[in-house]
Amino acid sequence: MRADESGPERDSQGPAYIPGAESEPLPIAPDADEGVRAGSAVPTAAGEGFGSRLRKGVLAAVALGGLLGGTARYALGLAFPTPEATFPLTTFAINVSGSFLLALLLVYVLEIWPPTRYVQPFAAIGFLGSFTTFSTWMVDTNRLLADGHHAAAAFNVFGSLFAGLAATGLGLAIGRIALARRARLAALRGHARRYGWWVR
Repeated sequence: MRADESGPERDSQGPAYIPGAESEPLPIAPDADEGVRAGSAVPTAAGEGFGSRLRKGVLAAVALGGLLGGTARYALGLAFPTPEATFPLTTFAINVSGSFLLALLLVYVLEIWPPTRYVQPFAAIGFLGSFTTFSTWMVDTNRLLADGHHAAAAFNVFGSLFAGLAATGLGLAIGRIALARRARLAALRGHARRYGWWVR
């Protein structure tokens, strides 16, 4: 005769539950990461110690560069406003010139100047990061589309991309020329040029 599915024979097939016998936390090896509490697999607060690794001077350099770069772009926008239903030449020139300056600067920072602490955060991240603009570029494109100037909108998008790439290549080329010239002068003089505190 077949036993009922809810009878004793079915209940005995599963593991028995013992109240109060919760699993113990796994022990942590002595050489485990310091961010893990002893006797628990839960790490300490996420990002703990991140702020202490950031130098206040570097953050101040980025903030100051961003303030100056954004101010410079705003001043250029006031000095050379874009009339209605016209191509946004000011934004176009700002983004292309920013691409050129960023490429040229990075060659100097990474390959010509000694290791720096504040130049790249101030100039590359702060100043040029806020000087160039993606949002205004897209707003101008949307304005051209809304006014029915589809060709100008397409040129604003693709022309800015190609002009930015060309400006970046030009900046890299000029920087490499300056690097080769400096290497030749250093070989003739027998020593490398010394720079001031601002690039240390």
